[in-house]
Amino acid sequence: CAYLAIYFEWVSGASSTDHFIAKSRNAGDSYEWNNYRLSCLGANRNKGRFDDVLDPIGLPANTFVLNLASGEIGPNPELDAEQKKLARKTIQRLKLDSPDHRAMRVKHFFRYLRGKDEQALKELSPFVWYEAQRQGLL
Repeated sequence: CAYLAIYFEWVSGASSTDHFIAKSRNAGDSYEWNNYRLSCLGANRNKGRFDDVLDPIGLPANTFVLNLASGEIGPNPELDAEQKKLARKTIQRLKLDSPDHRAMRVKHFFRYLRGKDEQALKELSPFVWYEAQRQGLL
């Protein structure tokens, strides 16, 4: 899922294709590959037709930071005011800091701690892997 930065099995049926620029806003981009984002159903539903979220494709590193113990996600404090505002709006709109999303990220990190399989963490949950690496915990 591009918005949650997690791997999910296609056969789960939980996948969706998001039109980053909503079809209702620009029908001409409806079938343009560069407008598609592989998404989980929940993230796609939360985004809906809104255009106030950051595009996960090409998102600069360190836009978000993660507390690996709690799963809490937030904007990087080093961002400028406008980027922080956009990052917060993205978190709110997509519900990225919901209790379920926090628990998922914690579970992914603790699964890594049990097995020390860095490659599996990177494949399953690239954002959690990136943050663990950035924080020197791998």
